[in-house]
Amino acid sequence: MKGPRIGVASLVQETNTFSPKPTVREDYTVLVGEEASRSLAGTNTEFAGAVAGLEELGAEVVPLLAAWALPSGRVTEDTFEYLAGLLDRELVRALPLDGLVLSLHGAMVAGTTFDADASLIEVARSRIGSVPLGVCLDLHANVTERMVELADIMVGYHTEPHVDMASTGARIARLVVNTVRDEITPAVALAKRPMLVPAEAMRTDIGPMSEVRGLADTRTASTVLDVSLFPVQPWLDVPELGLGVLVVTDGDPAGAGSLAEELAGEVWDRRDRMTTPRLMRPEAAFRAARESDCRPFVMAHTADCPTAGAPGDDPVMATEAARHAPDLAVFHSVLDPEAARRCGSKVGEGVRLPVGGVFEKSVIPVEVEGMVTAAGSGAYRLTGRSFTGREVSMGEWAVITTGSHHLLVSSAPSITADPATWRHAGLEPDRADVLIVRSCSDYRANFPGSAPEAVTLDLPGPSTPRLEGLEFRHAPRPLYPHDRVAM
Repeated sequence: MKGPRIGVASLVQETNTFSPKPTVREDYTVLVGEEASRSLAGTNTEFAGAVAGLEELGAEVVPLLAAWALPSGRVTEDTFEYLAGLLDRELVRALPLDGLVLSLHGAMVAGTTFDADASLIEVARSRIGSVPLGVCLDLHANVTERMVELADIMVGYHTEPHVDMASTGARIARLVVNTVRDEITPAVALAKRPMLVPAEAMRTDIGPMSEVRGLADTRTASTVLDVSLFPVQPWLDVPELGLGVLVVTDGDPAGAGSLAEELAGEVWDRRDRMTTPRLMRPEAAFRAARESDCRPFVMAHTADCPTAGAPGDDPVMATEAARHAPDLAVFHSVLDPEAARRCGSKVGEGVRLPVGGVFEKSVIPVEVEGMVTAAGSGAYRLTGRSFTGREVSMGEWAVITTGSHHLLVSSAPSITADPATWRHAGLEPDRADVLIVRSCSDYRANFPGSAPEAVTLDLPGPSTPRLEGLEFRHAPRPLYPHDRVAM
């Protein structure tokens, strides 16, 4: 018997509304139809997981598109119109479908559209009609009532750091097929709490969030099909901002609502334990590196982290490394398209030029002097546990070497939490004394030997771990931890 015809589409971008760098069409990698299946096969992505899961279930897979951009500022309106139009076009091409798997991030803001992911779900729903629509989301999604109303089924990642993207795609694929075959009647309930959790406190392997994740896992039985926790990325100023818990049951809407509220209450009761870890000023961090035998010693520059939507153009650690660790092998990075371009033709030559401060007006460029030891461009594949196998590019790049310090300058944001980024630039991260990553958590999965002694730098930036300092204009108030006294 021929299996159900299921479409698969992915449009992913996480918005940081405090970031000065807009997300434009050129920031997206777009793969259409069979090209998406071929390029993403075997990767740790929702798209690949959904395709593999559908094939295992005997469904006819209809690959539509996979569009992905690094987190950044708001998606420009013309870029969003392009993406929505592309989704609509590919759905029209693929019809009729028996069901659809749609992978989104869940925290996209486009122009003045705060709930852009709901708008994409609406595009899909308007084309496919009443056939089952399953949506999978990032753990950092800000789930809204409109998103839940439009989808038949919705699930999210279960891990932070994220290592279960493919398995999340497979989960939603299975639920969609089971719904198409009338084996289940999904009921979805959302419970929210007016709170933000620091990115460093969202871990699902240890700490308070892991306790609630463990409790949720014990409840996934009987009619409960899936429980997803959404501690929401905190650099998002939108009207429905807040932590969410989403429960999917088989034909038990009351049970779904009750369990969602129970688990949201469990998170709320732990809110005072979900705190930012001790932050270190650069001088103290370099002192800790000297006192540690761990190599590479990881310093996380979370406040200017491209995978949290910040530009990655703050060069302050170049100055701090020169001041406090001239004798240590330090690997670090900065976004500066002009500097990367200027260095591209100067391999083997000395340079002296300013770097950084491209997008963030408060960031002061730093003058760097050294030799260009490598340069290049082109795509490469990630090798860490997060998004394993995903093809990415940091545009034009160059390495400026000053003594034992190696500064990776790139024209597009670089994913420095993944070892492949350094190796693509000819740098072996395991040979560094100090590895400065622009990452909130992924480095813990990708450099597990360094994670226990890693430190979070106390620096300003659009993805600051000091959440109380963020000024919200659209988010509901009171909001924890900003209005701690009132709550």
